[in-house]
Amino acid sequence: MDTANDPRILMAEKCTKDMKNLFNNMRGVGKEASKIMNDIERKILEIKYSYAELDALQSLLKEIESKILELYELLGGKEWVNRLKRVNIDDGRIAKVKFCMNILYNLSSRLKLPDDPAYAVDIRIGEIDSVMKHPKADKLKICNVNVGRVITVVTNIQNVKEGEKLPVALLPPAEFFGIVSEGMFLSHNFKEGAPGELPKLDEDELNNARKEVLKYLK
Repeated sequence: MDTANDPRILMAEKCTKDMKNLFNNMRGVGKEASKIMNDIERKILEIKYSYAELDALQSLLKEIESKILELYELLGGKEWVNRLKRVNIDDGRIAKVKFCMNILYNLSSRLKLPDDPAYAVDIRIGEIDSVMKHPKADKLKICNVNVGRVITVVTNIQNVKEGEKLPVALLPPAEFFGIVSEGMFLSHNFKEGAPGELPKLDEDELNNARKEVLKYLK
């Protein structure tokens, strides 16, 4: 397994660096969180340069999952989002922490999928709970989407509707005129299955995910 060039591992490495930078400037829990991220970084680098097969990496992957759970509790457990807001961490940085913790915790699951840049992020069936016009951009819609948890997706697909199930890539958060988007619809093709499941994807949908991943990894 070419672990040094695997985009799923490279994504985890980049998220680790991004999280370290964020926690270095965070009051309260920043010092302890940085220690956890240093431990995770060492394990990610060990995986990256191991050239081992997946079975041989299970112990390291389990250790990373355990460290992310430790970080979750350190940040405040179920109240971690509210705790970060109380110390003036903005929505964009909170969304980045969510994204990166998800990337690291679910690395083992993604390594079981094809070695494809598209699967460097999680791709889920997303059921649209609500749709509203963007208050500052006529061509954009704001959707609350259930992907197993509810995320915000800002989209330029004009005819999206509540109840539709679409393929969603959970991407690094991006801000569109003041609204933080946590993912992207890969198409307007309806998908069978429950929210949060991995959908069957066509080549255009995979390409849309690949482009976003490779752009982030540059």
